Amino acid sequence: MFLKNYSLNNCLKVYRSLNLVEECLKSKSPTLARTKREKGLEFTEAFLQAWLINLNEILNLNKPMTETQIILCTQEVLNNYSAMNVSDLTLLFKRIMRGEFGEFYESLSIPKVLTFFRDYYEERLKTAAGISLQNHLEQKSNDPLDISKNIKRIWNGTPSN
Repeated sequence: MFLKNYSLNNCLKVYRSLNLVEECLKSKSPTLARTKREKGLEFTEAFLQAWLINLNEILNLNKPMTETQIILCTQEVLNNYSAMNVSDLTLLFKRIMRGEFGEFYESLSIPKVLTFFRDYYEERLKTAAGISLQNHLEQKSNDPLDISKNIKRIWNGTPSN
């Protein structure tokens, strides 16, 4: 059931309106780390490999990634980006297919794919930090003990004694 629900083709349908990293951060879809914990390493590797194989096919490249490259790339992705969830993968792969990461020059390689993941992950971290800061500021402004909000200071140019 997991593979049916979270296949690239199904995710492209389910998440068709997905366009923002913020939406991915709010998603309840499983992370790669959670999938690895619950389903095992082999399952998670096969799951991610299926996504990369589909990407290879969709892009219709002259020099697609080889099976060995896909296996090695999968290991690197799981080692470095396991906090990404399925909606993140969907958005990232949609962006790759739209050419938002630049030209492929009819080939796909491990360095190219890992650069896509790195760039997306950096954007994800910045977005998450921004959301966290915004939430912090909102919480702080609602704090009844915040004296800076509750005390009015009149400054007329001369300090009061």
